[in-house]
Amino acid sequence: MAGQPTISRFFKPADRSKRDKRVVSLPIASCSSSREKSQNVDVVDLEDSSVDSTEKSDLGLEATAVGKRFPDVEKWSGMSTAKRRKQDLSGDSLGPRGARGKDGSRMKLDRLTPLDQQVKELKDANHDKLLVVRVGYKYKCFAQDAVIASSILQIKLIEGKLTFDGSNPQDSEHKQFAYCSFPDNRLHVHLERLVRHDLKVGVVEQSETSAIKKFSKDSNKSNVFVRQVTNVFTKATYGINNTFSSDSRRVLGDTCSIWGLHIVECGRRRMKVRLLSIALNTGDIVYDEFEDSELSTEQLDIRARYLEPKEVVYYEKLPTKVERLLSGRDCSFHLRGLPLESEDVNERLKEAQLSTEYSKLYNLLYEYLKEYSNEKLLLIPSSFKPFAAATYMLLSSNTLESLDIVSNDGGKGSLFWLLDHTRTSFGSRILKEWVLRPLLCRADIEDRLDAIECLKEEVSTVFFEALNQILKSTSDLQRTLNRIAYGNTSRNEVYFFLKQISKLGSHFEMHSNDLKSRISIDGGRINRKSRLLTRLISEMMEYSHRMTMPLLFSMINASAVMEKDVERQTTEFFNLNNYDHPEVIIQRQREINSVQEELAEELNRIRTILKRPHLNYKDETDYLIEVRNTQVKGLPADWIKVNCTKMISRFHTPNIIRLMEKLQYHKDLLLRDAENEYKSFLSRIVEEYAALRNYISNIGIYDSLLALAATSCNGNYVRPKFTDKKQYIKAINARNPVIESLDVQYVPNDVNMSEKDGKVLILTGPNMGGKSSYVRKVALLVILAQIGSFVPADFLELGLFDNVFTRIGAFDNILRGESTFKIEMQEILQIIRNCSSDSLILLDEVGRGTGTEDGKAIAYTILEFFLAEPKCPLVLFTTHYTLLGLTQSPLLSNFYMDYVEEKRAGENWPTVVFLYKLRPGTTSNSFGLNVAKLAHIDTTIINSAFEVSERLREEYSLTRYTSRASHMKEILSSHTSSCVQKVTELLSWIEQEEFDRE
Repeated sequence: MAGQPTISRFFKPADRSKRDKRVVSLPIASCSSSREKSQNVDVVDLEDSSVDSTEKSDLGLEATAVGKRFPDVEKWSGMSTAKRRKQDLSGDSLGPRGARGKDGSRMKLDRLTPLDQQVKELKDANHDKLLVVRVGYKYKCFAQDAVIASSILQIKLIEGKLTFDGSNPQDSEHKQFAYCSFPDNRLHVHLERLVRHDLKVGVVEQSETSAIKKFSKDSNKSNVFVRQVTNVFTKATYGINNTFSSDSRRVLGDTCSIWGLHIVECGRRRMKVRLLSIALNTGDIVYDEFEDSELSTEQLDIRARYLEPKEVVYYEKLPTKVERLLSGRDCSFHLRGLPLESEDVNERLKEAQLSTEYSKLYNLLYEYLKEYSNEKLLLIPSSFKPFAAATYMLLSSNTLESLDIVSNDGGKGSLFWLLDHTRTSFGSRILKEWVLRPLLCRADIEDRLDAIECLKEEVSTVFFEALNQILKSTSDLQRTLNRIAYGNTSRNEVYFFLKQISKLGSHFEMHSNDLKSRISIDGGRINRKSRLLTRLISEMMEYSHRMTMPLLFSMINASAVMEKDVERQTTEFFNLNNYDHPEVIIQRQREINSVQEELAEELNRIRTILKRPHLNYKDETDYLIEVRNTQVKGLPADWIKVNCTKMISRFHTPNIIRLMEKLQYHKDLLLRDAENEYKSFLSRIVEEYAALRNYISNIGIYDSLLALAATSCNGNYVRPKFTDKKQYIKAINARNPVIESLDVQYVPNDVNMSEKDGKVLILTGPNMGGKSSYVRKVALLVILAQIGSFVPADFLELGLFDNVFTRIGAFDNILRGESTFKIEMQEILQIIRNCSSDSLILLDEVGRGTGTEDGKAIAYTILEFFLAEPKCPLVLFTTHYTLLGLTQSPLLSNFYMDYVEEKRAGENWPTVVFLYKLRPGTTSNSFGLNVAKLAHIDTTIINSAFEVSERLREEYSLTRYTSRASHMKEILSSHTSSCVQKVTELLSWIEQEEFDRE
């Protein structure tokens, strides 16, 4: 082996006398393999004794100065291509842990390592973000970012400077920044954990490789690798911007929105609110302008409930009450200065049919979304729509919660859960919007009902059966389309998106003749039965005929998409036989082939030297030459030994190393050009964004109609009939749809409410007798009918209602200083202020939040108020105050939930058996002791309570009740005050009475 260069000859024990010598960190020296020589390395300051083992492993060295050990070359050479590409990203040194003087004391080290200096510059330009920086095969956080990340992620913090600006006194003791790190394959896990803590996280990637850095004329080979922020994530943008696959139907940020908000006080404790809301997953931009009360913020609360904001961007200070409201909904706030208005902003607003008053919010959001590369959505006029419209209801937060319209966790027991038989995620979102916004236009309701009835009859035909099967395997096309528009999608997603769109298109094309006969010709079955279904199918057929998605889909190489090797997936993504711009990629492939031919020629030369005509490289990755150890002595002196076993040694010639570097350079160029071609390919899909969005929306509407049809196929569901009569509802054997669906034996009841049968229904009866269930059932029947769904009843006829209001349940809000009674009065105030003669109102046990006498007086005066209204709405009034039934009015009807009393041995009180059947009349007892028995309270306690109850009943006097009721009626009957002023005066008087009594 004399004269034979080996790896050990390229490493020598470090000279401890030479401190802070500037060297280039090279893994496996400059002699192992070209892959090793091309490893990404930054110029750094090395210090033999002060660099700990963690840092030296990052440099590709292991305790060089102490143990004289080197990396495992054989293990490294045997790595897969993907792993070595990860290694190719490494090589940035973090420098020494902290130098010491001759006396052993710490020296002040103000000069940063090149990597730390680069990170500091990135942080200065992105001070509002927590930066996660790629360094080799890991991601690292530095300085104060590392302190935050290590605490949240529960990973080790390596000591160093704790601040970027050196403001921490201990920073002078360290030369490099403190840091924490995690493997790159765990990025998506840690990102989600960070953004859930309301952090804005910037991901910094390396934008050049070692091969390009070495061969490029423009690159400075002595500098660190170029890095830049490539992605920014927050709670609202994580779901749409991440490139990680998810099998879950719901992802972080799936339904939430980003608000641009501006509020101006306009006197009398009123405020004018203007907002732009952007839902990145759906692509919807909602705009609204309205007045609201500074005290209740009722209208803003409704919009927050519907739009689910997670981030609020504003340019002027928001009222404290507004911040408190939105903070309670887990919102983060971002105060921004107003950017300069672009010249074309007014033109964009005009295209979106918005007034120029929205220009400031538009510019504000446009600049904000630029950070996440999501601003393109604001350039699409068809994405804008108003929040409030005259065609649908806006149910209040109280109504949504008390009727369980939707549940926060998507679990059982809500109306949406009952109806959600959708096959797609985007169909589910459309159905949820329908449930939250019942229709007010009778023609639109009838269109949905016609479509449901038509689908029930046509669903078994070949076309619809096949279409429904396709939808079962359809991913979230709406979300993927928006990710494509933002440029954040993976090749895998694009492939399956185009495949699914093409599959749907070919299905419509295959059945086009049959469909035309059903919808295009007068008298066709679908055309005759449903205008809505006819329109949906016609539009989907028309776009399926002209779409270019099948052509784009044919340009993709399916086998490459399934590749786990990222490099192959990138470079071989296109089917070059069908791709219409293959020139650049083909040229790069030719250059690679040329280098590979040179390597083949080098192999022939080696065969001649070794006199082995059948010799081959060990593999086509490392191009190693295997020689038996007995033949090593005769090899050329410039051959470099890479590794060995007992039997053989493996070598590189200098020419092989040169050609491998050249090969890697051309491969990196191919990767870069393939990425550029991919971006150009995405832009061709985005050109059809508006048409694709409408196409997917139509599929989602069809899916929602199919879900309602599935619900309507349940036993004893009927189509509701709408009448021109106002304040009218009649149902036979109606049932509560949610309770019935929970496998509970439900007792049906009739509903009769009208001007003739009584607009105000007082419902009494025992506790747990079914009063609340009954009134909720009436409200759910109305909402279901106006969604356009069939309903659980033998018969239902009703007029159109403009809204449903509820005052159900009892709770307080201690943090906001609101008692149960105050919340109850505020809710009644909101109902009185917002209801009309066409509203449906549910009042459940009004007055329970205060003393018995005050409660009865309040309930009586509220009841009198509605009965005195010239245009009284329909009111369902449940109460335990049986004296309310004595009120005389032609608009009033009294009912109770039936029961049977039984006297049992050992019990002083009667046991009640609930019959859950509605009967005319009133009851004189609420049988609360029976509930105590059901709760397994001791019998002796219940007996004692019964005796006390009977004694108090005899002693009770109506004197105080009558005087209070008279005074309250006087307040509410005043003709000099508005409704709001009346209830406000009433509330103030009651609070003063309570204070005087105390």
